[in-house]
Amino acid sequence: MYRKVIGKELKVGMFVADLDRPWIDTPFLLQGFLIEDNGQLQQVRECCQWVLVDPQRSIGNEYVGPAKKLPIERRDLGADPRVKITRVAAPSGASAATTINGSSPYAPRKNASGEGRTAEPQRNSTGSREFAVSVRSSASNGHKTSDIDNAQLKNERSINNLSPEKSTGGLRGLFSQWRESAKSLFAQGQKDTFDDDLISGSYAPPQGDTRPSFLPESVHLIIYEDKKTVEEEISFAASAFTRTSELLNNVVEDIRGGNRLQLASVEDVIEDMVDSMVRNPDAMMWVARMREKSSSAYGHGLNVAISLVAFGRHLGYPKESLSLLGMLGLLLDVGKIKLPEALLEKASILTAEEFELMKTHVTLGLNELHKTPNIHPDVLEGIAQHHERMNGTGYPAALKGEKISIFGRMSAIADSYSAMTEKRSYAEAVSPHEALQMLSNWSGPQFHPDMVEQFIQSIGAFPVGSLVELSSGEVAVVATHNKLKRLKPKVLVVTEADKTVRKHPRTLDLIYDVSEKPVYIRRGLPNNSFGLDATEFYLN
Repeated sequence: MYRKVIGKELKVGMFVADLDRPWIDTPFLLQGFLIEDNGQLQQVRECCQWVLVDPQRSIGNEYVGPAKKLPIERRDLGADPRVKITRVAAPSGASAATTINGSSPYAPRKNASGEGRTAEPQRNSTGSREFAVSVRSSASNGHKTSDIDNAQLKNERSINNLSPEKSTGGLRGLFSQWRESAKSLFAQGQKDTFDDDLISGSYAPPQGDTRPSFLPESVHLIIYEDKKTVEEEISFAASAFTRTSELLNNVVEDIRGGNRLQLASVEDVIEDMVDSMVRNPDAMMWVARMREKSSSAYGHGLNVAISLVAFGRHLGYPKESLSLLGMLGLLLDVGKIKLPEALLEKASILTAEEFELMKTHVTLGLNELHKTPNIHPDVLEGIAQHHERMNGTGYPAALKGEKISIFGRMSAIADSYSAMTEKRSYAEAVSPHEALQMLSNWSGPQFHPDMVEQFIQSIGAFPVGSLVELSSGEVAVVATHNKLKRLKPKVLVVTEADKTVRKHPRTLDLIYDVSEKPVYIRRGLPNNSFGLDATEFYLN
């Protein structure tokens, strides 16, 4: 059980399990560390107002041994007359829930104005953190809430390369089965359960009052439809991904060699990537997950670009703006090319001097990009602000709130998410699902809350290519999202309930599960959980 400790009460020997801000904004890049001396203690106090401490991993006088298990009847919440427990019906696709003192985990959280928003972390009866990520349904313009499991997941390892040919071949078999099953059930007259648009994959949200409040009225929004299925688009996505990755390598070499950025080349490959994601964003996100995640500090930009384009498409930005977002993501860390390699690859806590040097990558990148004429000012502004934070604790300008541009706030979210889900020299990757939990935890002080909510919608609470555990106990891989209910994606079930690998994996579209006991996603898992590699199940 973690304990929240304010800065002045921290002591040497405490194990810091989580911070009040993103790890990438601090010298503490290990995502969990022991305070070993007064120097580190002072660093934590200077960076954070509070942290979460794990007493069982602390040492010396700060160590607390495992608590003895009490008899069940003494641990029962019902034994405490102050606690009122009520069983409530769960939403479709979820198990029944217990409300404590009248508060249901499925009820939308409210902010001061009474409007629904991303929930803040709650404390359950044991003191551990629980997260509820609010997901707004575009079909009803209402609110749905998903309980996000806060289990301490193992670190996620990099995914092996998967060739476009293998990706395409495996996916054709994956999607044909669920589509035929859906059409068959629809033909049997189950009109109340199935929708033609859902089966064809052409669903688009209605034209109602769906504009997020943070978007300027001057932005003309577009409602995109998926023009191709994932299996139809994936070969194009793989080609665009490869071209963009190769271009990024060329950008690195050009800047290292003192040459000017070739803007026309960047615009060309970004256009291909955006075209693919406009047709179907899941295909590009799938390719990115199936390719080995680079440990290079520079390859990070490609993942940010993909996340930003998906984010912008979800919000309804026109194609020209999506290209700007893609360029912003691709180039936001070019300044690191000018930093010492030893600093970028350091596998321990940075000193105060090293951290200050690391923060100069924003200015160094802008200096390089200003040498290139005709770069759009929105791109430069987004790069300048991708480490700014809503409460003014970011850098380099310590901007607050509305002083941070739309692109700056969007890039801050996408940059943090991508950094957490990539393997680095100093830390293993966390699962995509766990990264979204962290973003939800930090929304408000660090990130714009409504933007975090929209970002989660754009990539799905359980992103494409990630492993999940189903309510049946089986493990599955998320294949594509459903545009109506993003908590009910199409999945490939790869194990039995006892976690033994299925000889013949089966496909399951959770929104079409009309059985007496519908299956739902219980929690997200890191890759290699139970010895499973998501890519293995898509090879011919």
